[in-house]
Amino acid sequence: MSKRQMGCIGCLFIVLFGSLVLGSCVRRYLQPTQRKPELSIRHFLESQLEALPPGWTLGKADIWTDTDFTWAQWAVAVNFKYKKSLHFAGEEIHVFPNPYLAQIIERPSPSSVTAGTGYVPMGWTYHPPHADQFEFGCSGGDEVAQPEGCSLILRYEEYVIVFGTSIADYMTLEDLKRLLEVIDREMADFLQHSTLQPGPRKVPKSLDP
Repeated sequence: MSKRQMGCIGCLFIVLFGSLVLGSCVRRYLQPTQRKPELSIRHFLESQLEALPPGWTLGKADIWTDTDFTWAQWAVAVNFKYKKSLHFAGEEIHVFPNPYLAQIIERPSPSSVTAGTGYVPMGWTYHPPHADQFEFGCSGGDEVAQPEGCSLILRYEEYVIVFGTSIADYMTLEDLKRLLEVIDREMADFLQHSTLQPGPRKVPKSLDP
């Protein structure tokens, strides 16, 4: 066999191998999955509400399916409101078709483009132990004084959580840390007692699974 023939065979092998790898990545990217059972958004949000100081209430939650707004298959947006004031904290829960998509899409919606950016306040050391991804950042004030607001992104397999809040006496950094502990504990428990299976994921019609 000539060197030219051997070279052609080598090139063909590289092309075939590359096609197999590319095909595997595409299948992984497009593979739809479903969670059994699905996360109960209502229970998840109510657990967070219990962790907040007195005076906070849960606002109306909206289920998004608009792909122009979220790269996920569906998402839930909700506000936590403080008494009758204009103060609130906002949360988005984005549910992707599979964990791989949730991993490669760093920012699931336009509203989360700057989430998790900024500085980390002095004394903040908490990192949710079960999260696959955690980005936390604050703005305003300075690293020594109390910041004006903080935001974060959390990822647990195919679930991406975006949270933002002002920081004041009604929502301190310690309150935010306690809220994160609840989120981390609830998601870890949920994933431990659920399974991910191949198949289409249904968009829920309510906050209950």
